[in-house]
Formats: sequence, C-alpha cells, structure tokens
Amino acid sequence: MIRIRFCLVFIFLWMGLTACEHKDLCYDHPHFATVRVIFDWTKISNHDKPEGMRVVFYPTDDESNTWIFDFPGGEGGEVELPENDYRVICFNYDTDGMVWKGNGSYTLFTADTRDVQSPDNRTMAVTPPWLCGDHIDGVILKDIPGGSAEIVRLTPVNMVCHYTYEVNGLRGLDRVADLRAALSGMSGSLNMSGDSLPADLSESLLFDGMVSRNQIIGGFYTFGHSALEGEPNVFRLYLKNRSGSMSVLEQDVSDQVHDVPVAGHVGDVHLVLNFDYEVPFEPGSDGAGFDVDVDDWDDVNVDIVL
Repeated sequence: MIRIRFCLVFIFLWMGLTACEHKDLCYDHPHFATVRVIFDWTKISNHDKPEGMRVVFYPTDDESNTWIFDFPGGEGGEVELPENDYRVICFNYDTDGMVWKGNGSYTLFTADTRDVQSPDNRTMAVTPPWLCGDHIDGVILKDIPGGSAEIVRLTPVNMVCHYTYEVNGLRGLDRVADLRAALSGMSGSLNMSGDSLPADLSESLLFDGMVSRNQIIGGFYTFGHSALEGEPNVFRLYLKNRSGSMSVLEQDVSDQVHDVPVAGHVGDVHLVLNFDYEVPFEPGSDGAGFDVDVDDWDDVNVDIVL
C-alpha cells in the first residue's frame, strides 16, 4: 500500500514538472498574428498602379529584425508575423536604378539615386524612377483572437514630382549629335518614413532630352527642389554638334521652379527656356572647341513621359 502511494505521488510530481516545462517552451516561442494588408489606391490618379508593392514591418523593440512582404499588382493579401508592436513602410518595388540606404531603420530608410559625371566633369545625380508609398508610425499586433485577422490599411501617395521642359530659340538643331540637360538646386534623396527631403542637401540632376521639330523637349521625375537659402535652380543644356564640339547653355529657372505650389515636397513643374542661339556648323572640324568627347558621356536611361 505504501509502495502504491509512493508511485502515485511520483507520477503526479512528474506530470507537474512536465507541465511546467511545456509552459516554458510555449513562452519562449512567439505567437504569430494574421494580418490582412489592404492598399487604398484612391490617392493615385496620375499614374497606373505599379507592378507590385513591398511592405516592411519594423518591430519597435528590434528594428533589425524586419519582416518584408511583396504584393504583386498592389492587390494586398494576408501574411503572418510575430505578435509585436510595429512601424510600417510600403513602396512600389518596380524602381530600377533606385539606391536604398538605411533600410535597417524605420527613421533612416532613404531612397537615393546614384552619382554620375556630367559632360563637363561635374558630379551630379541621376533622376529617380516613379515612386509611391505610405508609412504608419504604430501598428499593434498583440492579443489578436484566434481565427481573426488584423487589418493594416496602406494608402500610397505619389512621392515624386514630374518635371517637363521645352527649350526654344535654337537654330541648327539638325546639327545636334547628342544632348544632355541638368538642373541644379535639387534633391537626389528622400526619407521614406517622413516623406521628406533630407536637410542641407543640394544636387544637380542629369537627364536626357530630344529634338522635336524646332524645340528640345524632355521630362523626368525628381524628389523635389532643395530648400537651401539662396540656392538657385540653374538649367544647363549640353549640346554636341556633328563636328564634335560641345556648347553649354545656362539659364536661371528658380522663379519657375518656386512659383509652383507644392504639397510637402511634391509639385509638378513645366520649364520654358528661351535662347537665341545657333548650333555651330564646323565643316572639317576635328572636334576642337570645348573638347568634350560624347563617347565619354555616361549613359543616363530615363523614361521621358510627356
């Protein structure tokens, strides 16, 4: 009888210890929450929906442990991630040529563009592709009942300006072999969580153009103009004629840039430049003059949307 009681006590004690150990194991593993991501496209009216959207969840207790999900077509869907407090950034992932910096930090995540040399050997930046996105400073994914999903609604907005330009008053455009254009006093970076331009940053952007009848026209995307005190916006046009020499034309377009109202940093601008200039014709020239070889120009492939 004593032996039976001892065995029963041992069995109950073993069961109790096993239950405690099992509870500790459950505590060590995070519970996962089901999240339904919804994209609201009502604020995008001047562009088609992107190829897809990327959503980055930053845990507030460990930003380096990000959770990243892609949603083709921007259609949304359900995902699972550990219960926690998060901050969220989303953006379209069809952004060839974009350079992403600080992506391990919600506050430092930055869209950037690469540097390039202009035809007269100035360091400039290429223009960004079209970009849209949204951010949420606080998403609580804790104590969600089983079988239910927490909704995270994201409303992408346009995050770039669309600049177009026309250059008038040029003669001899049939002599142009190649051309580039640049605009100073601009920003080549964008902070994603703040949807804002970095402070104290002023760059020149380099982009393409084309001859159309008696004009040179073009278009590009930009994050916006720099807000540095007294910083002008100078449009620079590089023209190489068929003889090999290059001409550089400049015009201050600050008034045209700043007269356009902006929402945050975004405002579309159309620049009109008027020159009185004839592209030189130099028969038999060996390229003497400004002495810049177009073969050394860096190719900048930017979609021109007019």
